[in-house]
Amino acid sequence: MHWMMWVFWGTLAAIFIISYVVDVLTKRKYSMNKKDNTLNQNMAEAEARRDAGRSNHESGMF
Repeated sequence: MHWMMWVFWGTLAAIFIISYVVDVLTKRKYSMNKKDNTLNQNMAEAEARRDAGRSNHESGMF
């Protein structure tokens, strides 16, 4: 059972070491943030949502 602890902590340490090496090699030139949409993309999305709402007849008066 003692070897299971070494496998677990060794795997965890390897993940951290590999992620650090990748971080150094790529010089942190990546971004996890989503880019902001342009005004044209925002208008197109709003138009698509309005158009989808127009053709939805499931929510009638009753």
